[in-house]
Amino acid sequence: MSEETKKKVIGKINEIKSNIESFISDVNVNDLRNSFNLMVKDAQKDFNKLIDRDLESMKKKLQKEKEDIERKAKKFLDGHRKELNALQAKIDKLIKKNSKISTKKQAAPVTKKAVRKKVAKATPKKGFTAKKPSTKKA
Repeated sequence: MSEETKKKVIGKINEIKSNIESFISDVNVNDLRNSFNLMVKDAQKDFNKLIDRDLESMKKKLQKEKEDIERKAKKFLDGHRKELNALQAKIDKLIKKNSKISTKKQAAPVTKKAVRKKVAKATPKKGFTAKKPSTKKA
């Protein structure tokens, strides 16, 4: 690089440096920092409000779903409880019936008669004669 270009570049850098220093002196860094912090706090408040509102709506929705599920579960259990009670009543009825029958059997035992089949003798029918084989030769 030539000396002229070096001097031009250094001159430009010094010019930029002086522009930055004049800008910084015009704007107070503390004011800038405070305004930035204030903007961040405001944004955080707005964000928290949005989250709280969404959170409340989600809580309401979940509570509604919970109540709906509890209602359905209760209905389901009540239906099965009725079925079980009906079955239990049938079982109790059958047990009572069987216990009455068994007490009757114990009170008066019934003797069984032996059932025998009568075998009828084969009798030839009247008017029926057996044909004798013919002995004719042809």
